[in-house]
Amino acid sequence: MNGGIAAAEVGDYLVRRGIFRHSQDVEVAELTGGVSCAVFAVSGEGKRVVLKRALPRFRVADEWLVPRERALYEARALELMAPLVPGSVPELLDVDPETFTLVIEGAPDGWRSWKSLLLEGAADAAIAERLGGLLSVLHTSTTDVDLGSAASFDAQRIDPYLRTIQRRHPALSDRIGEYIDRLLATDVCIVHGDFSPKNVLVGDGHVWVIDWEIVHRGDPAFDLAFMLNHLLLKAIHRPGARDRYEQCGGAFAEAYGPIADLPYVLGLVGCLMVARVDGKSPAEYLTPTERDRAREAGIALLRDPPGSLPDAWEQVSV
Repeated sequence: MNGGIAAAEVGDYLVRRGIFRHSQDVEVAELTGGVSCAVFAVSGEGKRVVLKRALPRFRVADEWLVPRERALYEARALELMAPLVPGSVPELLDVDPETFTLVIEGAPDGWRSWKSLLLEGAADAAIAERLGGLLSVLHTSTTDVDLGSAASFDAQRIDPYLRTIQRRHPALSDRIGEYIDRLLATDVCIVHGDFSPKNVLVGDGHVWVIDWEIVHRGDPAFDLAFMLNHLLLKAIHRPGARDRYEQCGGAFAEAYGPIADLPYVLGLVGCLMVARVDGKSPAEYLTPTERDRAREAGIALLRDPPGSLPDAWEQVSV
């Protein structure tokens, strides 16, 4: 199984962990789309849970090996966030440190990922506003907290994203290296590390932030840039909804509060935009033409980052 778990094994495993009483009473469905974990939605006995088991090798074309201890960092992050911003994360039900498996509360019926809604053009600025406020609380409340692993962040973000595009774009290597050096040298607060629409579940007026396995103490600019990059990419993919995505970006940034060194954040957005085309984890929804446009816009941002969000949005205008 290469560190994973088969669907047929999930029920018995959850009975052994005390989550369910009888394996025959549960329904198991594997969730697709993730590259870092085997993930299953499990329901029965009046409960809905999600089982996540960290994989040693990510499911992407390029080799991508990451220590499985990241599951334990995610567990501690969920415990941190539950009282810090009540209702912002699912409840952590079980941690198995031997197999690097988490069991967490499952989202109710009808909840959806914000990514899926955005890809449909349904860009709700109220959700973006809530996420900006939540992220601000995370960053401002954890300046004295140590959690996660900078090495895990390097293995899951710096190397597959930024060092990879350094190698694939030699002319940009020095400029990208400046962002790498600053990210690795900055130690300010707890950073989610994967703060993106795919890791936001929405429903019934609630918002959950999930997938905290890249959590670490580092540079808050990374979370800001990561989310803004995803909104800009959606605008390239669906130019007809560009104004709505821009409204989301503005609401997110305004709710977060003053952003120190906005040009640095937007230059980092440029790095990430190029990385989602030429890195180890390209954005799967972009067409070849859209990838070219994203690469062009990203290179422009990282070479000469603007001083305002509206100017950044001009880079993706068609």
